[in-house]
Amino acid sequence: MATYDSNLQAAVDATSLARDTGEKDLVAYLKEQLTDRDIETNDQAWVERTVERLRENPDYMIEDEPDDYRPQG
Repeated sequence: MATYDSNLQAAVDATSLARDTGEKDLVAYLKEQLTDRDIETNDQAWVERTVERLRENPDYMIEDEPDDYRPQG
């Protein structure tokens, strides 16, 4: 099992919670969550793919990272 940055997963989890409360624009919401965690990405395909997976499974655990993602540290 691969492990990914907890900040990425936290952004996805927050987006899932927003989905559950009726948020409609999950793509924008996820981007905002990433920004709030100082994660920058231009990988729009990853964002859209992640949101689609969240729509299918609200407990989605990320399977990959954005192509241009660089962990902080």
